[in-house]
Amino acid sequence: MDTESLLVLVRYHRWANRRILETAAGLTDDEFRGPAPLDHGTAFDALRHLMDADWSWREYLGGHDVGTTYVWDHGIELDDLASITAFCAEEDERLERYVASLDAAVLHEEVPVGDEDRAPRWVILAHVVNHGTQHRSELALYLTDRGHSPDQLDLIDAFTLPSSG
Repeated sequence: MDTESLLVLVRYHRWANRRILETAAGLTDDEFRGPAPLDHGTAFDALRHLMDADWSWREYLGGHDVGTTYVWDHGIELDDLASITAFCAEEDERLERYVASLDAAVLHEEVPVGDEDRAPRWVILAHVVNHGTQHRSELALYLTDRGHSPDQLDLIDAFTLPSSG
C-alpha cells in the first residue's frame, strides 16, 4: 500500500461520512435518539461510536494512546447531530493530513494491536475506513427505512462525475 492509494480510501471515508450525516438531518429527534436496530442501539450512538473510533485510532497511531477512554471523555462534546457533524469534518481532515504525512516505511511499520498482536500501520488505517463502512451501511438501511435514503455509498460514486451528455 502506498500513501496515494490509502488517501483514496480516506477521502472516500470523508465523502461517505458527510453523505450519511447530511441524510441523518432528515430524521426526527425520536428517530435519531430512539431505539433502532443498530449495533449501538440508536442512530445518535452509532454516529458517536463512529467518530470515537476514528479519533481513537488516529490518536493511537499518532503516538497518543487514549486507552479505553472515549472522545467525549477528553472535553469534546458530541451531544447532537450538529456537533457530531462539525467534529466529523475536523476529524476527517486530521485523518487525511495524517495519512498524507506518512511515507512508505511508516505505512508498513508494524504497530502493536492489543496485547500480543501487530499490524502494519496501513492495515489499521484501512480498518478505520472499513469499520466506518460497516456502521454507515447499518445507518444507510435505517435511514432508507425511514424515507431518507443516502443513495449510493459505493467507492466509485465518491470519485465519478456526472456524464456531460
